Amino acid sequence: MTIDEAPGSLGRGTPADPRLVIEAWLAVPYELEWRCLLLHRTPASGDYWQGVSGRVEAFDASLRAAALREIREETGIEGVEIVDLGRMRDFRGLLSGTYFRSYGLGAVLPPGITAERVRLSDEHDAVALLTFEEARSRLRFEENVRELLAWEARLPARKP
Repeated sequence: MTIDEAPGSLGRGTPADPRLVIEAWLAVPYELEWRCLLLHRTPASGDYWQGVSGRVEAFDASLRAAALREIREETGIEGVEIVDLGRMRDFRGLLSGTYFRSYGLGAVLPPGITAERVRLSDEHDAVALLTFEEARSRLRFEENVRELLAWEARLPARKP
């Protein structure tokens, strides 16, 4: 499946049929470097830093459409470019116990986005705009660190 195809089955959340979700890592272009925008999940939602994540819904035309919708819902940001990182992983939800299949995506946000411009959803209680090194140090899960490294490696160099 490509990120522009209809997702087909969304999954039932079992080990044999994991629920389909997207995980988008947010990059913001600055003059000399890229910055990473992270969101902090509330204690009731897991109490950890992440990019944007969410379930792919039946009305989403594609993984790209799901990512754009989730980014808009969780940050209020539009005008985003989505990049397929070619990464997929299965995991079990910390709080729900549901089994998920996650597609890792990169997202380039419009220039000039600041933490203050982010409109958080009720799932999150903080936002941070960080260097990629700082962002990696805040991540709880090693697989998220690997996804963020993969995204950073794909970003073009910023030149003075």
